[in-house]
Amino acid sequence: MAVACSPEANGAATKTVNHQAHASPGCQAKSGRAVPPGIDQSRTLDTGAERGSYQLSVPRTYRSHRPAPLIVLFNGFGSNPTQFSALTGLPGRGSRVGYLVAVPHSQGTEAEWQIDSHGTDASFVDELINSLELTYCIDKSAVFAAGFSAGAAFTIAYSCSHQTQIAAIATVAVEFQLGCTRPQSIMAFHGTNDPLVPYRNGAEGLSLPGVRVRGTQLNMGDWAKLDGCRASSRRQRIGSQVIRQQWPGCASGTRVVLYTVVGGGHSWPGADPKKALGLTTEQVSATQQILSFFTAVERGNAA
Repeated sequence: MAVACSPEANGAATKTVNHQAHASPGCQAKSGRAVPPGIDQSRTLDTGAERGSYQLSVPRTYRSHRPAPLIVLFNGFGSNPTQFSALTGLPGRGSRVGYLVAVPHSQGTEAEWQIDSHGTDASFVDELINSLELTYCIDKSAVFAAGFSAGAAFTIAYSCSHQTQIAAIATVAVEFQLGCTRPQSIMAFHGTNDPLVPYRNGAEGLSLPGVRVRGTQLNMGDWAKLDGCRASSRRQRIGSQVIRQQWPGCASGTRVVLYTVVGGGHSWPGADPKKALGLTTEQVSATQQILSFFTAVERGNAA
């Protein structure tokens, strides 16, 4: 797979944290690991109030006295944590550069997330993050969320209701601003020929029949305005199929970045093109850029 380099491309490979970590209750004075590293295929969380399953990747570098960043990853409609982890490779790649990565399953028998900041899915994610922070040494100032399609919509809705807890978000195929009231760093990816969630303003997609969407450029403009960025973005070609935009001058050190995939469909850039609806570019890896983006936010680097 030929993946072009871009401004975020190398950040995650040599992660050096220089921000002030906020240690979770799970941090211990001793230097051992709480559990062996690796990817667990399935775990169950049962708090009495909430019960559900998830997968967790733990880095080999994890130590119970050293706060580690956490990513919570949300799959798209009709998928599940196992399939989505394999498709994106984010849990494995994230753990290799120091992240714990949790991939929860939506609640009950539903195959799609409740786009509700106070529903049963959100309540389960609340309990999951709390449980991980009690069990592992988590940097509470470096908790991130990412998702695809319906999982991206849930990422936004959940994070906008937990802005003091979620440091930054990354979304693929959905980037509507769903209730954030304070600056929020976001990296988004969207294909111009997405048949389910259209890129073009005023178009109708298969996932929202009869609804004319607010287009991707307007959505990202909403994020830039919320973050106090300049109205005009800087554009850079990343190969023939990809345009990178960043809105400069954002408030509070936040970042607003968009990767537009020209001709792209409803897909995760850099993933297996056979498992997507429409074109999947190999000129940029969403997984690689998301990890590097989160690392840059963690370092406090807004450039």
